[in-house]
Amino acid sequence: MEKARQYGFLSFLIPHQMEKTVEALSIGNMQDAANALQWHIYNGLCENLKTEIKLFNILPIGSFPQYYKKMFIRKSVFETTACPNNINIGFCNLKLIRNYIIPRKIYKVLYRWCKNSLSPKTLFVYTISPSFMTALKRIKKKFPQVQICTIVADLPEMINLSNSQNPLLKFFIKRRAKNSYANLDCVDCFVLLTKHMADRMKINKPYCVVEGIAPIRELREEPPQDGLKRILYTGTLHQKFGILNLLEAFKQIEDDSYRLIICGIGDSESEVRKAAEQDKRIIYLGQLPREEVLKWQEKATALVNPRQNNEEFTKYSFPSKNLEYLSSGKPLIAYKLDGVPDEYDPYIFYVQDNSIEALKQTLIAVCENTDGTVRMIAENARLFVRDQKNEVVQTRKICQLISGNES
Repeated sequence: MEKARQYGFLSFLIPHQMEKTVEALSIGNMQDAANALQWHIYNGLCENLKTEIKLFNILPIGSFPQYYKKMFIRKSVFETTACPNNINIGFCNLKLIRNYIIPRKIYKVLYRWCKNSLSPKTLFVYTISPSFMTALKRIKKKFPQVQICTIVADLPEMINLSNSQNPLLKFFIKRRAKNSYANLDCVDCFVLLTKHMADRMKINKPYCVVEGIAPIRELREEPPQDGLKRILYTGTLHQKFGILNLLEAFKQIEDDSYRLIICGIGDSESEVRKAAEQDKRIIYLGQLPREEVLKWQEKATALVNPRQNNEEFTKYSFPSKNLEYLSSGKPLIAYKLDGVPDEYDPYIFYVQDNSIEALKQTLIAVCENTDGTVRMIAENARLFVRDQKNEVVQTRKICQLISGNES
């Protein structure tokens, strides 16, 4: 009689018990979107598989001393609803040194898990970072029967889209991406965010597309009845994401009842600060905790994602903020991106072209709507992502993928 299959998840998330500690020790931006996506995937898999899934976790922190205040991360055990003894893997966090230490630490932990019993095993993996892939290559060679399912949220060569990259950083990213791709043969099946990723990565193995997972939202409060029209953007302030176009379009709206509220950091932060100084209707709040961001969404008249479809990377990403915005029940103003499936089209107020005027007119049209059309579309969008893009429905695709590929 075959033993029950065991499941593990090599993750890059923050255990709930460590959130405040990691936030206090971090210098700079935290990976909130990636952290939220992994928890959604993990919870959805646990619900679908109805069994224990053990986390083998590397904290998603920057290196010491530039981005994190601690040099040594101690190994620890943490609990989730689905597993009482998940492992937070310890490692030396010193800049550069960590790149050699982490793969070895991961391999040791996974080796013990694979060797412990003869039960068939499936290992879910978040990202194809070289640190993960180097360890997985060794594991697959030692235990070829272990099924490895990798979730590719970002292409490794596109992990940094800031305009302020220096040549050394670009070289480093290119080298690490080459390392990641060289080890892809150890993966049995893939979970991709867009269908275009399969061509770019030259995947010839089974895969499914899960563009993201909509967060579960509590009942929303009505926005303040003060006559103000609040347009909200939350996220990375990179020029490539269209933040400067949003500023320019808003400046051309002359109505004093409009407010543009911006949260986040990025390579255009100085321009955002300057715009806020020049136009008091523009409010820059910096980087906020997720709970505060959600409260601002509740107060908003409209939510905007100004990322245009004019860069190659839009084929290979689905903006997580789109799902978060849609789940809020507030109208989403955005551009039609190559990485966004057509099924979302009825629920997004698309800007018709890349001109500043088109963005301005879309902002006005949504905010000035009085016949209830905008409100109805926004509510339908909320119901759509709640029912069809929740963590259980989306991860069911992953479960179907691995069940058809089990050895």
